[in-house]
Amino acid sequence: MLYRIGSQKLLLPETGPERRIRTPRQVVPWRDVAETCRTLDAICGEIPAQEQFKIVDGIARGGFWGAVFRNRWPNCKLFLNEADETCRETLKKNFPDDKIAHHSIHDWAPRKCDLTLLDFDHFTLRILEKWQTVLENWSPCCRYFIIADGACFGFKFGNLRHYGVEDERDYYKLLDKALRKFLNKRITVVSRFMNASTILLEDKKGKGIKFLPPSNLVLSRGGRPYGISKPKPASKDQGFGLV
Repeated sequence: MLYRIGSQKLLLPETGPERRIRTPRQVVPWRDVAETCRTLDAICGEIPAQEQFKIVDGIARGGFWGAVFRNRWPNCKLFLNEADETCRETLKKNFPDDKIAHHSIHDWAPRKCDLTLLDFDHFTLRILEKWQTVLENWSPCCRYFIIADGACFGFKFGNLRHYGVEDERDYYKLLDKALRKFLNKRITVVSRFMNASTILLEDKKGKGIKFLPPSNLVLSRGGRPYGISKPKPASKDQGFGLV
């Protein structure tokens, strides 16, 4: 299947039934992948452009996040790491001029770079201890550190009360406070959609967290634009969309 992420093209195999189609190592459907691309793009918009930006994607999967980086910074140097060896050939085909590896993020951390990304399968404040060692090892390697957090999936079910807060923004303040105990970085920017958030941590003292909506990054799958649907004809008993 051909995907377009901004100006970038990804040719990826797909498996599974129609309602649960997945690309290599993506554990969520295309809608969530697309929304994550847009939150990541929003975060990248807050990072000053640099020539020869060195970026390490620690859990590269099908390469969507790498495509977002390359679209944002065409001259960036990508190091795409994916523990699942079945993804290596796909990543090599879509990123022929970049470095591809398959290390375990638990046993390996990159050398000095400008930016690293870790999109965990599942990460929230409540299970922070599970990922603490990984975060401690990866954080010093870069100036900008991006992670994905899935807590907001439960916000719509009222799980904020489990954290003792009423406002979802306070959740990220709690996360920042917890990370501060063992990292030298602070949360500076958060962009989220319904099911997950993308978080930027930086080497500086925080003066508060900036919250951004997902960007309008142009995306498509199989030639079909994401987020653009044809309007349905109005029925006889339908008004002008007023509720």
